[in-house]
Amino acid sequence: MAHCGAASRRKCEEFIKSGLVKVNDKIVTELGTKIDPNVDRVYLNGKRLTLENKKIYIILNKPIGVVTSASDEKDRKTVTDLVPDDYRVYPVGRLDIDTTGLVFLTNDGELANILMHPKYKIGKKYIATVEGTPNARELSILREGLDIRDLKTSPANVKILKSFKQDSIIEIEIFEGQNHQIKRMFDYIGHKVKKLKRISMGEIELLNLDVGNYRYLSEKEIKYLKGLKWLLKKNILR
Repeated sequence: MAHCGAASRRKCEEFIKSGLVKVNDKIVTELGTKIDPNVDRVYLNGKRLTLENKKIYIILNKPIGVVTSASDEKDRKTVTDLVPDDYRVYPVGRLDIDTTGLVFLTNDGELANILMHPKYKIGKKYIATVEGTPNARELSILREGLDIRDLKTSPANVKILKSFKQDSIIEIEIFEGQNHQIKRMFDYIGHKVKKLKRISMGEIELLNLDVGNYRYLSEKEIKYLKGLKWLLKKNILR
């Protein structure tokens, strides 16, 4: 209700407790009642409210064990449980349950499509710890792109950050978001992924955001996202 411009959030809670709010044809007095703004009709003292069309952009540093979806049939914790529920936002793309790092959440469907559709070539950068150390030939396979069975990828940007006796730390940037993509890419060259973290999507970077925490995007980051939408409208990004 506060996002409809009706009043402050505290005042809206008073309206609800006083029985002045209806959802569809039913009076609602319970705080935290969930609605679907695309389906439900909300009334305050007989006057219908309409939701302000405000775009929300959040990034979360997803912990291990959290599901990248808005709900889960197994009742596991989801990424939307870790961000404010003032607005209904959805994760853009997915991270495996055992992968950490940047998850972007928004209610901007047009932007979500730009970020995830392979044809727009928006890079997603990861830090992977893998078994052993890939040699030059193996890295070149990833850099040239794979076309094997049900996995076809664009050329990846990949570099070794550190190499140890039993494993190595590698930065890899991909331009798709296929199921288990990075794990399958490294499996193909014989280096199993032991640990995986996403650190950026396009120019949106995780930086020093702590695991389990979220933040709203800065004005500079929002300007970058709006620039992507402008490029699409001008048929420059296609």
